[in-house]
Amino acid sequence: MNQTPDTEEQAVQANADNDFGLRPGMTVEVLTMENRLTFVGRVERVRNGAVTIREAKGDQLPPVLYNKEIKLRFFREPHNFVLHGKICGSTNLIWKLDRLESKFSKEQRAFFRQRISPNTAASCAKRAVNGRPGTKPAPCHVMDISAGGILLTSAETYEVGDRLSVTGIRLARGVDPFSFNCQIRRAGERDMGIIRYGCQFEAISPKEQDRLLRAIFIVQREEIRNQKERDDL
Repeated sequence: MNQTPDTEEQAVQANADNDFGLRPGMTVEVLTMENRLTFVGRVERVRNGAVTIREAKGDQLPPVLYNKEIKLRFFREPHNFVLHGKICGSTNLIWKLDRLESKFSKEQRAFFRQRISPNTAASCAKRAVNGRPGTKPAPCHVMDISAGGILLTSAETYEVGDRLSVTGIRLARGVDPFSFNCQIRRAGERDMGIIRYGCQFEAISPKEQDRLLRAIFIVQREEIRNQKERDDL
């Protein structure tokens, strides 16, 4: 049986929706293009290539411009994935986005970074290489973190290419501390006895990466709540 052009277009669109695997009830983190969390929502409807999202607790949503590009990070076991979309309709209770496009590969290369308290203490030590012993653990401070790496400061002198074990990173209340193996990708100049190191994670499991992302979102939610409280004063 031949399909009419309209029927063919609907079939193609239905396949596109199925490719993304979106369904009502899914949790979604709605972010700006600068990777700042706007709100946590739930998918209400997926139809004709568009997704309608409500705030997870039913709260009112901020106003948004038509055609504004938005990032959507969905959680689906065992991994999460990112779509970009543009606003095609909104009220104070829902945002509707269409022109959805998968950005998974790009997001893998450019994970968003979350600044955290400079008082987030941890310890780091150079890992043993070629049978040579590493250094003993020394205090360090984690400045920001992403799913791909961390920026830390330390009084210890390390070199680009050194591999470190960083332990005891506490990001949020109620979340077990994190430990990572990483490699130094860049090192700053010593300033008042402290050096900044940009480090890339090595061999982090998908399960641990998802746990890290969820912890980062907790930090972001706390920031948003604190900002709203300051704005209400």
